[in-house]
Amino acid sequence: MTLQACLTALTLSAILLLPPAWLVHRVLTYQAQFENRVLLQQNMDRSLELISRAIQAAGYQSSSMQNSLTENPITIQKGGSSRGSDAIALTQDIPDKLGYDCMGNPLTLERTIKQQTYQRFYLEPSRHDSRTQTLMCQSVDRQGRLHQGEILSNVQSLQINWVRAHSLSQAPTISRTPSGLVAITLRVQPHAGLNNPTRNLEQTRYISQRHGALYP
Repeated sequence: MTLQACLTALTLSAILLLPPAWLVHRVLTYQAQFENRVLLQQNMDRSLELISRAIQAAGYQSSSMQNSLTENPITIQKGGSSRGSDAIALTQDIPDKLGYDCMGNPLTLERTIKQQTYQRFYLEPSRHDSRTQTLMCQSVDRQGRLHQGEILSNVQSLQINWVRAHSLSQAPTISRTPSGLVAITLRVQPHAGLNNPTRNLEQTRYISQRHGALYP
């Protein structure tokens, strides 16, 4: 076989094989991006569930505790996080049944401040990516000191507001005073990659306060 024939054969082989190979590469790339997006969505759900449970438990008064509950078991701190995002601090009595904080530690008397459990959710700058932030959980350790742990990475913003619900067909409106209903909006940026649109994932939840003061 002459050199020209060999070059012609190689060229034809490349023409025939490159499109399928490129197609397989694109399929594998999109599959990986889809799986990463699904995993990130699941982590968002888990993080919002942790915050939701803490809000619903805030203000709980134990039948075995003698101290009076703090006046404001839910404190929304506007701009209390990194880059102007919000934060929320929550307190309650030790539950009569076994309960856990946002880091999976059991809620016991030694993990309290003035016999009150304490949890706070907020953002701080990411140590690995200057463009994003990390959702943090703060609670009390066995020595009664505050400690914190990471819950979710690649966060863009965290917005928390008191809201008032008017009807099922009308979106709740922001309230300047405690209303018993909290709205949380979490925005997360998926990992950027080849041909990967970095559209943020956004999720909003409305959580009703179960304990504490009643609001008009």
